[in-house]
Amino acid sequence: MKMSKKPQFSRRLEGVSESATLKLNATVQAMKAQGVDIINLTAGEPDFWVPDAAKSAVIEALQANRSKYTPVPGIPELREAVATKTNRQQMSLAQEDLWKASHVVITNGAKQALFNALLALLNPGDAVLIPSPYWLSYPEMVKIAGGIPQFISAPLSQGFKIQPQQLENALNFQVKAIILNSPCNPTGAVYSKEEFQALAKVLSHHPAAGNVWIISDEIYDRIHFGRIPFCSFLDAAPELRDRTITLNGLSKSAAMTGWRVGWSVASEEITQAMIIIQGQSTSGINALAQWAGLAAIQLPEENFVSQIQSFKQRRDLLLDQLKNRIHLELFTPDGAFYAFIGIRYYLKPGENSIGFAQRLLEEAHVAVVPGTPFGEQQFIRLSFATDPKAIAEGCRRFSQYLN
Repeated sequence: MKMSKKPQFSRRLEGVSESATLKLNATVQAMKAQGVDIINLTAGEPDFWVPDAAKSAVIEALQANRSKYTPVPGIPELREAVATKTNRQQMSLAQEDLWKASHVVITNGAKQALFNALLALLNPGDAVLIPSPYWLSYPEMVKIAGGIPQFISAPLSQGFKIQPQQLENALNFQVKAIILNSPCNPTGAVYSKEEFQALAKVLSHHPAAGNVWIISDEIYDRIHFGRIPFCSFLDAAPELRDRTITLNGLSKSAAMTGWRVGWSVASEEITQAMIIIQGQSTSGINALAQWAGLAAIQLPEENFVSQIQSFKQRRDLLLDQLKNRIHLELFTPDGAFYAFIGIRYYLKPGENSIGFAQRLLEEAHVAVVPGTPFGEQQFIRLSFATDPKAIAEGCRRFSQYLN
């Protein structure tokens, strides 16, 4: 019998991992299909419905036959609306530096916006600084783009935020970019304006920082709970406008996860480079999703107040349910919809959070995301983007299992 030759794939896939959250969600769905009663606290997906205005906009666009190919960087109306929104959040920019539609690329979720940015910026061997814990796709996307992820530790003792001295120590002439995420997935940490200004001072004056780009992931901009107001990076550091790429979208802030509407806002030079990349990959995103996104982005903020209040109540419920577990390391998230919880006391010898999460799923039927793919082997992530009954029951099972 002739032996089949093992296929040879691109070297860029070496060391790149499958998305742990998507893989775990698939396991959960398979167990549910078998009739197992699973409490799922993994998904980074709000359980609210899409705004009615977005639904109506799709119907109107269909009836008007606005469903053909769109321009690669998006329909002009949506690009203009994104520029207007970003200018409102970056009020420190000088009048002549305000964003216009030509600075915006509409993408298949903020994930593609990040991919476009990395592909446009990185040459093989370029380093990208990533505060840790981090969204698990950051280092994998850097690797695919040919870069080298380098991590700056931001432990619980620092509120899961990096300090200026750490950034100064990490910068060197190999570094091409840094990825900042506030509010943060998985920790819910939020950088204040003053904290961003301190980091910006390093990025402005360090000898090796002159060519370092700042990629500011602001996908959770609307979801914050008041103690630390949301601050867009460029509102704190307008002097870094020409080497900052702001990423955002509607998946989290408007519960439009399946519509895949994201964007980047940046100087025209890097924007043109990202348009070239998108033009040779996906081209313009779904036409109907763009018209829905336009309607959603134009809604007043008061339309979303009840959702944010609900997230805060769910956060408080989750923390209250777990506060008496003295060996858990709890952190109160100021934004996003995740609780990042230390479980080192409950790990078996040689075990990390992946093994713990597997045990919790199989024995207690509670699904959480292990912290290992986020850069923290002794933490787990619980989502409170689901209904309060599920949160309460999941915490009850979790606590009972810890006993």
